[in-house]
Amino acid sequence: MLKLLSSAVLSLLMSLGLTPSTSPELTEALAVTTTTVATHNTLHGSANVKPLADVIGWQEVDTDAGHSKLGALEYYDHFRPGEGRLDARNSIAISWRKNKYEKTGDGSRLTHGGEAGVTPSRFVNWVVLKNKDTGAKLAFINTHYISGAWNGEHPERQERWQTHNAVVREVVADLLSRGLPVVLVGDFNRPLSQDIPGMNHLRTAGVDGVPIDQIYVSRGIGTGPAERLEKYGSDHFAYTATVQY
Repeated sequence: MLKLLSSAVLSLLMSLGLTPSTSPELTEALAVTTTTVATHNTLHGSANVKPLADVIGWQEVDTDAGHSKLGALEYYDHFRPGEGRLDARNSIAISWRKNKYEKTGDGSRLTHGGEAGVTPSRFVNWVVLKNKDTGAKLAFINTHYISGAWNGEHPERQERWQTHNAVVREVVADLLSRGLPVVLVGDFNRPLSQDIPGMNHLRTAGVDGVPIDQIYVSRGIGTGPAERLEKYGSDHFAYTATVQY
């Protein structure tokens, strides 16, 4: 199968007479897919849920109000793998524009259990989305790490954070091994970019340092920068970026 190339390369080949411009099969094979992605911590569902991008990873959707807002978001489908509405897995929901993408795969992995007064159980959720126009697939991962591990107040939480990070790396490695372009978003609760094999952290335009809400993309599908949006009623800014694959 021909690898996906940019439309600019396609135009150049056509201008040189090297490809037939009338071949729909070839045009589809050479077409590039552009996807906007975003991440937002909703402050336990108190934030306004906005159509931030084609694919969105949400954190702290852990209240009835938060899930009602998500359900009211027009033109999106959602991945919430927990059986009950307030299942901890559903707090890191993933949404995508249903007119552009169809889900062809998904998964959810426990990173560590919860502890009363400290943390809920934490998970890594992901979906594989197929673009309805180009047929190209994208793996999108969303997660939310334990808080307080790196702010000097709760160093005993660092072991849980590191365990979570190891699971994230395993999930990324598995999806990359399938030949999929990968996007990873989430609330990392650490103002430091992570070394995740095969992935690049996207810096945020106009922001010094690394925010705790981060976006990573597999090498070759985007160089950033990410863009910081508004808080929309949360205590976190939302972030967005564009990838091509």
